[in-house]
Amino acid sequence: MYATAGIGALGLGLLLRRGDKEDTDVKDMEALSKVPLGRLVSGWISFAFCASPTWVEASETMYNIVSRTPIISSIADTFIIHTFFSQFLGGQTTQECIPKVRQLRNAQLGTLLGYNIEATLDGSSKDPNLILKQTESVLESIDVQANLAKEFTGDAASDPEVDNKCWVRLKITGLLNDPSALEAGSRAILKSRAAQGLDIDVPLPGLPHDGDWEAALDGDGVTPYHRDQLVRLRATMEGIISKARDNNIRVVIDAEQSWYQPVLDALTDEFMQKYNKLGGPATCIASFQAYLRRHPQLVEQQIKRADEKGYKLLYKQVRGAYIVSEAAWWKKNFGEEGSVVWPTKEDTDASYNSTMEKAISLITGQVRSNGSARFGAVFATHNAHSIDKGIQLLDKTGFLSPDLKSRLLLLNENVANSVTFAQLFGMKDDLTNRITGTVAASNGLPLVVKSMSYGELSECIPFLSRRANENKAILSGRGGALSERKRLGREIQRRLSPFGARVQKS
Repeated sequence: MYATAGIGALGLGLLLRRGDKEDTDVKDMEALSKVPLGRLVSGWISFAFCASPTWVEASETMYNIVSRTPIISSIADTFIIHTFFSQFLGGQTTQECIPKVRQLRNAQLGTLLGYNIEATLDGSSKDPNLILKQTESVLESIDVQANLAKEFTGDAASDPEVDNKCWVRLKITGLLNDPSALEAGSRAILKSRAAQGLDIDVPLPGLPHDGDWEAALDGDGVTPYHRDQLVRLRATMEGIISKARDNNIRVVIDAEQSWYQPVLDALTDEFMQKYNKLGGPATCIASFQAYLRRHPQLVEQQIKRADEKGYKLLYKQVRGAYIVSEAAWWKKNFGEEGSVVWPTKEDTDASYNSTMEKAISLITGQVRSNGSARFGAVFATHNAHSIDKGIQLLDKTGFLSPDLKSRLLLLNENVANSVTFAQLFGMKDDLTNRITGTVAASNGLPLVVKSMSYGELSECIPFLSRRANENKAILSGRGGALSERKRLGREIQRRLSPFGARVQKS
């Protein structure tokens, strides 16, 4: 109701203007035709705002002002819940997410469920009660995903050899009240590596090594307060990951800012060794950022490390979400020259695509030799070229076969157990539909996972605003929010026009 009313405010004529013409994918058009009109409209409003860098830049300030005005705040919250919040988040609680998770599964999509809280960019402390709430929410999300996995896959939900694609996301900076402990521990790790002559030719934040965690606790500059924070953090993570393993739910440990990453890498490395042992369930999925110049070396090192230590390496690779703050941090600490990130988008694309090719080659090679893979990769991307390249690489391996009944390419189930694509919930559904309309796993499990955040409105809006600010150049560019708005606008126009074109099935 509120989203529909918002159309009047923005102007229906603007929504239906004839300029919104772009190439369309028949598979995506067919999927869009099944989306309720109300969700199309609320999505259009959301992307119309996100397409404007000016609106994005002012959004957090505006929300902070409006939220302190009694009557207006209630109206604003209602509008936001029925537009931005509904478009980009699963709900305010795990229970509110369940219907959306089911809808995604009906569309052959898995879910990566995550409570939406992390450290602020200034590294300020958080209320310990908020940390407790974050931890409880993560544990609850494991219960929810475990129950849904049983609903979706039956007995296979408890089979450690089958990835049920009901995952949980973990942001480490959301699990301790003072992220300065992560920064102090990370500096100590880097000093320890330098003293040992490690990572001489590796860009910051370097690569994980044995002894990193000990350096984070006892190294130079780490105070007893920092140590206590880190020990508590590790214990919290142990409880979460142990519960996930017991329920056969995989946990994606998100990558974050590079100045925290050495500690995050040390913890992720330790838990992968413990909870991803060969011959048992593999619980932990690391996250690697391709925009970091270390990325190709990190992937190479992690593959070798997993072989040497005897565990299954699972990782999600993304391009990266903190490019603005990374540049500012580097300039503050090291000056104008150099950076932790690649100098151009083309470099980042090459970094991402080269490691995707390496991963697919390794996975399919292991399946061909042994019948299964000791390695798994999640290709999280909103880049159409990377998605097309991934499907083409799979096709070249010979593990894709045409299915006349579904008119899809079916991927060998042993390969499908180790390869996943991912996009954010509420974004780039056209690319999601392109994948699901082209290829499917032969065992019927999802090949695509949507990352669904949830949390209370007061916590999520500032977070979303900061993240949008970090990526406003991408949102306003080609393939960003503007394209999303046009895509939804075309479908709304088709439905409202008496002469709207019918969707042609491929």
